[in-house]
Amino acid sequence: MVMITKKSGHKIFYDRNGVPRSVAKRVLEKKLGRPLRKGYDADHIKPVSKGGTNRPSNLRELPFSVNRSPKKRKLWR
Repeated sequence: MVMITKKSGHKIFYDRNGVPRSVAKRVLEKKLGRPLRKGYDADHIKPVSKGGTNRPSNLRELPFSVNRSPKKRKLWR
């Protein structure tokens, strides 16, 4: 597994097949003991931009449509 840090500070892992995976996704999959379901995303309960972390206790599995909705973004403004 190879890890690369982007200019934005986001850390990306590349698995042995060369598939990129975010740190949050990898941590959540380890917490759940299984891969994320298709159509689901790793969500930070408290956003990293507001002081949240990639700790398992701050991550949950949410559908893409909910996690990336404009309503969710308004909650943390």
